[in-house]
Amino acid sequence: MPLHSVEVDNFKSYKGVQTIGPFKHFTAVIGPNGAGKSNLMDAISFVLGVRSAQLRSTQLKDLIYKAGELEDSSTPHEQPKKASVTANYIDHRNGQQYRFSRTITVSSDKSGSSIYTINKKVVKLEDYVATLESHNILVKAKNFLVFQGDVEAIASQNPKSLSKLIDQISGSLELAPEYERKKAAYLEASKNSNDTIARRRVINAEIKDFKQQKTEMEKYDQLCHDRDEAIIHHLLWKLFHIEAQINEHLESIESKNETLGPMRLEVADLERSVAAARREYAQVTREVARTENELKSKEKYKEEEKLPRLVECEEKLKHLEKKKLNEEKTMANLSKEKTAKEKELVTLRRQLAIVTEARDNFYAKQQASNRNISISEDKLKEYQTLKAKSANECPKEHELIKTINQDLKTKTFKLSQLEDQLEQAQTRYKKLDQDHDTQTNRKTMTENKIDGVLRELNKKRKQIHDVQAERTRQAQTETELKEKLQDCLKKISEAGAAQRETDSEVRMRTMIEKLRRLFPGVSGRLQDLCSPVARKHDVAIRIVLGRNLNAVVVDSQKTAFECVEYLKIQRLGSVLFIPLDTIKVNPVNERLRNLASGARLAIDLIKHDPVYERAVQHACGNTIICDSTQIARNVVYDKGNEVKAVSLDGTVIHKGGNMSGGVTGLDSSRKFDEREVQGLKRAQEDILAKIKANSSNAPRDNDEALLADISRLEATLAFLKDDLLASETALAGIRSELEVLSQKKDEKAQAEIDAIKAELNSLQEAQIAVNRVEDKIFESFCRSINVENIRDYEGHHLQLQQQNSVEQERLETTVSKLQHQINFETEQLEGLVERQATVQSSSEKTLKTLESVTVKKQQVQNEMKEIDQEISQLRSRHDDFVQTQSEKAAIVSETKKELSKAVKVLDAALRDIGGWNDEIERLASDRLNIFRRCKLESISLPILQGSLLQIPMEEVVRATPVGDEASSENTPRAVTPQDYGIKLDYAKLDEEEKENPSFELEQHFIDRLARLNTQIEAMVPKTRALEKLEEVENRLRDHDREFEAARKLARATKDEFNEIRNKRVNLFNQAYSHIKDEIHEVYRELTRGDPHDGRVASERGVSNDGKAYLELDDFEEPYLHGIKYSTMPPGKRYRDVEQLSGGEKTMAALALLFAIHSYQPSPFFVLDEVDAALDNTNVRRIADYVRKKSGESVQFVVISLKGTFYEKASGLVGIYRDNEWGGTKSLTLDLDQYGD
Repeated sequence: MPLHSVEVDNFKSYKGVQTIGPFKHFTAVIGPNGAGKSNLMDAISFVLGVRSAQLRSTQLKDLIYKAGELEDSSTPHEQPKKASVTANYIDHRNGQQYRFSRTITVSSDKSGSSIYTINKKVVKLEDYVATLESHNILVKAKNFLVFQGDVEAIASQNPKSLSKLIDQISGSLELAPEYERKKAAYLEASKNSNDTIARRRVINAEIKDFKQQKTEMEKYDQLCHDRDEAIIHHLLWKLFHIEAQINEHLESIESKNETLGPMRLEVADLERSVAAARREYAQVTREVARTENELKSKEKYKEEEKLPRLVECEEKLKHLEKKKLNEEKTMANLSKEKTAKEKELVTLRRQLAIVTEARDNFYAKQQASNRNISISEDKLKEYQTLKAKSANECPKEHELIKTINQDLKTKTFKLSQLEDQLEQAQTRYKKLDQDHDTQTNRKTMTENKIDGVLRELNKKRKQIHDVQAERTRQAQTETELKEKLQDCLKKISEAGAAQRETDSEVRMRTMIEKLRRLFPGVSGRLQDLCSPVARKHDVAIRIVLGRNLNAVVVDSQKTAFECVEYLKIQRLGSVLFIPLDTIKVNPVNERLRNLASGARLAIDLIKHDPVYERAVQHACGNTIICDSTQIARNVVYDKGNEVKAVSLDGTVIHKGGNMSGGVTGLDSSRKFDEREVQGLKRAQEDILAKIKANSSNAPRDNDEALLADISRLEATLAFLKDDLLASETALAGIRSELEVLSQKKDEKAQAEIDAIKAELNSLQEAQIAVNRVEDKIFESFCRSINVENIRDYEGHHLQLQQQNSVEQERLETTVSKLQHQINFETEQLEGLVERQATVQSSSEKTLKTLESVTVKKQQVQNEMKEIDQEISQLRSRHDDFVQTQSEKAAIVSETKKELSKAVKVLDAALRDIGGWNDEIERLASDRLNIFRRCKLESISLPILQGSLLQIPMEEVVRATPVGDEASSENTPRAVTPQDYGIKLDYAKLDEEEKENPSFELEQHFIDRLARLNTQIEAMVPKTRALEKLEEVENRLRDHDREFEAARKLARATKDEFNEIRNKRVNLFNQAYSHIKDEIHEVYRELTRGDPHDGRVASERGVSNDGKAYLELDDFEEPYLHGIKYSTMPPGKRYRDVEQLSGGEKTMAALALLFAIHSYQPSPFFVLDEVDAALDNTNVRRIADYVRKKSGESVQFVVISLKGTFYEKASGLVGIYRDNEWGGTKSLTLDLDQYGD
């Protein structure tokens, strides 16, 4: 056996030297509580190197036997000074024996120390432990021991503790200190390396920055020179084209003045022609209105007087024709019905004669048959005697029968008559009921027709009312629109020639409208998109907007380029565009809003849509508008604000201090007045469109037709009401007759039926009583004549009488029925004759009325023909006047067009001259401002003659008129500005620049200058850039050496860390994989049930065998995280270990212990009361498992108090207390000798 025996010497409760053993493959240590079983466990642990703290002792000396503790005597004993434990171990691989011994000695300071020996040779603890580990006895992992209570601890441990246990078993935990040390070194080296990289980046950025500063300093000087040259070139180009445009405008004014005289004469002649044509047109218009009034009067008389009468006659004729046709149909039907009735009467009378003759023949035959009936005299007397006796026996019943029989025939005949009358009444009732349904349907149809006619009549009346109301409303609307049109035309006329557009402005507006149609992003000219908040600001705002006044606002730069391309292709000239998406806008300086009283920002005095905010802000900038020139001077000069100021009279003080302007008169605000004129023209067009729409929307319904329909419907309504009244009268008569018939029929028939039923019942009861009496009296008589009873005899004798009576009754009834039918049909025939007479009389009246209405209709038609002839004559005269009016209107229109054309030509010439003069003044002002700027900013223009010193800085530019002072006041004079004697050298301009005054070229200059200024402003050259560049480069070289060293160190520490980490991971995973695979089989074997339990478990849908699982929380470094242990006990669902019962936890913990022991198993396994919490079933399973696993390679030493467990062992070691001797002793027993 691996552990053969243990020798103890004064160890704990073991006194003296004792040998415990030998141990078998499966040895159970048993004994009572307190005997020292666990001390044996401590002895084995002690000799195998376990620390005293884990052996229920605080110091080593506590492990030495103490004399007197276990003895009963109180005599003192000498205490031992040392103790030892020796384990006799046999290596099963080669059979070699080892004696591992550990001795405790107590020194003078009463502390204890251990001495380790192997085969009686003293060795160091490390060698001692290494020798044990060579036999897979791992002292640190304690893979060979399970102390009392360890099972419960393992069952309740958390995932991290389980991970630590496997880390210890695998040997990975021994590498933990080295792992932590190398990890810290790696992290520190990585941090140093990253810090070095960051410092190197900073140095590189500094080097790059200083190199860039050097380049920028050189570039800055070149840009300043280029900017100065660009400014001179741009100003020279502007001055050249200003001078060229002034000369061009002077020549144009002189040429245009020569054509003004003939234009004025032509306008005067055309104005006289227009006045004459208007007078003729007015005279013809009056005639047209007069004939229209007469025509409307005649048509109104026809529609309101004659037409309704004609419609009324036509409706009456229709109704009378229909009535006549109905009466003819009624007469024909009555004639047919009369003929049928007469034929029916002839047939009935013939049938009555036949039936009467048959009745008479029957009476004669009956009398003859009565004479032939005879009977025996004796029997007859006997019959009569017995009959009398029978009458005496029941006189009351005989009297009742006699009385009823006397009246029975009469009442039967009367009943027959009543039945006939009832049948006739029912026939009449059915016919009246049918007539009632017919009249009801007719009444309903008539009422429906009346409702339909009323709805149609109301609809027509509403329609004629709506048409007349709409005509009235439209007439009123047309009157109001004409009044507005006259007012609008008056205002346009008052605007006069001063507001007439020049040809260039017309072309401009036409071009803008065309661009708006072609390109959706075009909004219009800036002056059309904004307006001053007050009229007094017109002049100032026009000057503020300047060249942007006619600029076109577009949504994007792309749209602007498309418009420019289109204008080039169409050769429509050049236009300034303001794209909203790319236009540069300087922020508003809020300080300028409060500079002084009477001074406000220009943008605050302009009304505009928020969409165009950027465009207006771009055009205005930070320019302020002052109420007077004095306020402007105070703001700019006295307060020293560098801001452009414009006064209400047009005076401008620029940022540089130059002052110009001073526009007088109202012409300067003409651009904003044009907007009002354009608004009036648009209003005129809107009014004309509304008048045209009002005329086109006039009601087209014919009043004559509507009135005719109304008259026709009213006549139809009257006739239908008459029909309704007739139907209601007929229905009332029918209902009355039906009520009478119903009452008579019900009362008589019911009374007669009840009386007859009562008499028949009385007759039947009396007859029964008489029959009983007669049967007794006539009993012998009936036997003598051989009949059953007297009634058979009387029946034979009376049968003939009864048959005759029935036949007689039938004939009488037939005669009575035929007689009543003849009377009824005769009455019906008389009624038909009366109805024929009534219908004939009505038909004659209808015919007379028809003839009268026909004559009346003819008279109305003749009168309407005369009116139509008069209307035709008036319409012909009206058409002639309208034709003449159209001709006169055409003459007026043509004359006005010629006048308008001549006036436009004259106005265009005047506007051209005024525009050229304005442009000359503007150009002169621009030239003076350029000269002042050059003087202030010391810009060196190439001057051939004169000097900038002659340029005044505060003088207001006033243009000087040229020409004859005595020229007509109606002829505009040209003005020429001062040039201050300065002549410039334009040699720097090439021919293309001299010929191209376009905005695109100027924008090119401005953009180039802006780019240069932007670049210069963005550059701040630093003079010490070179010095600092060298210093930083030296620092970089020093740092590169530090960086390389840090990088190598980081790589080395990383490799070392990865090596130790991989080693730990491999060791841990090797142990974990083995335990994970093993634990499932161990737990299944420990919890396997019997077959009966398997059937029950199958029925519940669970397994009979237990299952156990291990799961890592982390796979990269599993020893740093937990391991989840879960089980599925037999017959139960899956659950974690914490959710198991006490016994289930113990089984799960033992399965884990056995699985861990299977990894690098020690040669023996010592268990201390691991079965304490188990029931007998689980104890038996544990014992079977231990017995099965014990053998040559694994030895089990189990301390147990349960017989179910230790009875399975191969040998027993009994531990007991010997109080007399004063210590613990042991006994051994080999159980293999007894068999199973």
